[in-house]
Amino acid sequence: MSKALEISKFVRNYVRENGRGCPKGVLQHVGGFKAKDIALALDTNMIESGRGSEGGLFPFGEKPAPKDRVAVTLKSRMVDALRIVADGGTLDADFARALVNEYESELEKRRDAQA
Repeated sequence: MSKALEISKFVRNYVRENGRGCPKGVLQHVGGFKAKDIALALDTNMIESGRGSEGGLFPFGEKPAPKDRVAVTLKSRMVDALRIVADGGTLDADFARALVNEYESELEKRRDAQA
């Protein structure tokens, strides 16, 4: 059996037993697979990799869909607002003002903390 197929089977078992992607380190240190064999399995689409909360290695075509990105930081919400404008949309003035007020409040807190 080819190494790529062995890796695919190992990854499938790991995902089934653990409910998450298989870390590359597990393939190397537990499975005993070499980095070049893991790269071959990726290159031949026997397995695929994910990042973030869907991270790790999965059998090809079985990687979970990314979870919806939630804009939680002020910076990410401001960038999302800029994307709307960059794509030709318009921003609600109240929403824009709320972002600006939050930004100015954060600046004031930083100034007070440094004083």
